[in-house]
Amino acid sequence: MNEVLRIVPLGGLGEIGLNMMLIEYGDSAVAIDCGVMFPEPSMLGIDLVIPDLTYLRERPGRLQAIVCTHGHEDHVGALPFVVREMPVPTYATPFAHALVAHKLEEHELVRPLERFRAGDSWRVGPFEIEAIHITHSIVDAVGLAIRTPLGTIVHTGDFKFDQTPLDGLPSDLRRFAALGDAGVLALLSDSTNVDRPGVTPSERSLTARFEATFRRARGRVLVATFASHLHRIQQVLDVSATTGRRVAVLGRGMVQNVEIGRDLGYLRVPPGLIVDVAEARGLPPERVTLLSTGSQGEPLSALARIAMDDHKQVRVEPGDTVIMSSRIIPGNEKSIGDVINHLCRRGADVLHEPYAGLHVSGHASQSELQLMLQLTRPRYFVPVHGEYRHLVRHCGLAADMGLAPADCFLLEDGDVLEIDAAGARRAESVASGRVFVDGKGVGDVGDVVLRDRRHLSDGGLVLAILAVNQHTGEIISGPDLISRGFVFEDESQVYFEHAKEAVLEALAALAPESRTAPAEVKEEMRKALRRYFRKTLERRPVILPVVMEL
Repeated sequence: MNEVLRIVPLGGLGEIGLNMMLIEYGDSAVAIDCGVMFPEPSMLGIDLVIPDLTYLRERPGRLQAIVCTHGHEDHVGALPFVVREMPVPTYATPFAHALVAHKLEEHELVRPLERFRAGDSWRVGPFEIEAIHITHSIVDAVGLAIRTPLGTIVHTGDFKFDQTPLDGLPSDLRRFAALGDAGVLALLSDSTNVDRPGVTPSERSLTARFEATFRRARGRVLVATFASHLHRIQQVLDVSATTGRRVAVLGRGMVQNVEIGRDLGYLRVPPGLIVDVAEARGLPPERVTLLSTGSQGEPLSALARIAMDDHKQVRVEPGDTVIMSSRIIPGNEKSIGDVINHLCRRGADVLHEPYAGLHVSGHASQSELQLMLQLTRPRYFVPVHGEYRHLVRHCGLAADMGLAPADCFLLEDGDVLEIDAAGARRAESVASGRVFVDGKGVGDVGDVVLRDRRHLSDGGLVLAILAVNQHTGEIISGPDLISRGFVFEDESQVYFEHAKEAVLEALAALAPESRTAPAEVKEEMRKALRRYFRKTLERRPVILPVVMEL
């Protein structure tokens, strides 16, 4: 039998986040990453978005393992929801392993969780998987070489080629080159920064800028960054020690990750440098650094509460300096702007991207993406991790590097690339999409519910209650109209009285036997109220008719 190798993205292609890529051979599959996407502004009330597992659910037993390239939420955040249903082993590097273990514990799950390091190789079904060290904005990030019966697939994970990283461990270019020499069947490469020319700056380039900023600061320095960015945290700790400041850590996620980083040996903390918040309050402001979560304006984060003057232990004072050391994730512009505005109102000097120069990206720019292509020299190329425009640009970049356009495959979620001895081709797409997590509900909120929520937020609700005789169709009482988020009822009674008349006129035109059918009465009430409100107020509230049969 001519077995086929299949590359099946269930998330992360055509969007930022939700990363989950299946590599299949025969009846076996391994998933690379299992991430979430944070809700867009139009996803009212949604907490998280996770990949749709319909394809795997319809093929029980196919998924053999999940391999995590690193510990960012868009690569591991969906694991508790997936392994609850599909309890396959999850493989993760030490820092990601610690983060995932904590997630599983929070969800009260006990699932197989294996630890590996860069340089390790192991087998899962028909696949041999090798982890290759790469640099990113989180420690313990890896690319993967997946050897299959038809050839080797290289998945870069999120990466950049930082030649002077803080931990002294640059990306393993030699290993990628060796894989290229041996032959790479397909390269799946990070596309996030494909629009940026040149090379992404090194993390080390920020140290002098941080130190200069700390020395200029007249009061406390508050640094907000991602809790998973241990290298950035280490820079803040080092510069604080150099400039004579003590560090207080704020935010549950930041406290947790600093503890994990210390336990694993990734953070070097001089004795006495970190103090609790109560002790920091007793120190002179020019001797204090606050390290916080909330760089994306998250409403419940430590920074947001401080900005709103709602933090129990910390208040921003004139003369304080706030550094927001992270990129703005698309969709978070408004919330970040609100936090910055509130901090400025309280007298803080706020330094934020793209103006402050106190953040560098964790993703490869064009020259590094070209170098990855040169090192691996793949037969086929698939851009991953990016919006559609990023994927298109990356295919163009690969073509500029000499790959035949026919060998560059622009896939989106659900698209399938099949490879066999005859070559590579697109196959029929599979089920994919987004599943919404709302509180404890997973998948019970769909597009119809979101549409209703948007409709309610746009036009409000009008509840119309009518009582009819179930035998004769005679209207006994009503309609009574109650509104929420539509108009202020005390000031709009004239509209409501006319609306009631419109309903009664519409019902009077119905035959008596039709008025004994609740469904017909409801629809006539709905149409009459829609027409009236659209004509008089040019508004479109959700109309909810209720018919009581007496």
